[in-house]
Amino acid sequence: MSTKDTSVNKIAEYLRKEIMYGNIKPGDQIKEFHISKICKISRVPVREALRILHSEGYVDMIPNRGSFVRIVSKEYVHEVAEVYFIIAPKLLKDAIPRYTADTFKKANSLLKKIEKCRDFSKVGYLIWDFGKIIYGPSKLGFMKFVIDEIYKHNIRALNDVFVKSNDMKYDVTYHKKFLDLCMKKQTDEAIKLWNKHIHKLSKTMSQKTDME
Repeated sequence: MSTKDTSVNKIAEYLRKEIMYGNIKPGDQIKEFHISKICKISRVPVREALRILHSEGYVDMIPNRGSFVRIVSKEYVHEVAEVYFIIAPKLLKDAIPRYTADTFKKANSLLKKIEKCRDFSKVGYLIWDFGKIIYGPSKLGFMKFVIDEIYKHNIRALNDVFVKSNDMKYDVTYHKKFLDLCMKKQTDEAIKLWNKHIHKLSKTMSQKTDME
């Protein structure tokens, strides 16, 4: 990794923490020159770090105005959940029968990493990786693309759930039960359980918006 990449990642990490812990609040503008002064670095890596945060759902980049901490509304959370509920069952219906021993091995290995993870900035990406594993075997290409975009642009929301937990540990109980049902070829039950998990997750995200 180059020095430039390291600087960008460090700035992104710094800004994530400032946003997650409320030091920079929803709606606040993040000024490049101010961050570059604090971090004693040029504005170029700051700009690249902001692009990363934009892709993760932390920041809105408005032309001719600048970068602002995204305000995640309850309506937005509900809309994302609605789209997910429409697409996910169809994808899983197509994907689960295609699971192999390797699919379960990778999924369980990833769940162990998630359980051990105490870094809020990494949890969202690990959950995204789990999504790629369970939806990946499906042949429904466009739906997979949409689901992937949902995960990609909601890394912040997934990280929020981790930070909000009392023991700073992401609960993977539903994930384990889901895999167990899939191994038993109980596809319909597995999908119902996963929908229940997403409903609970979206409710938690909605509650988080009330706290901001």
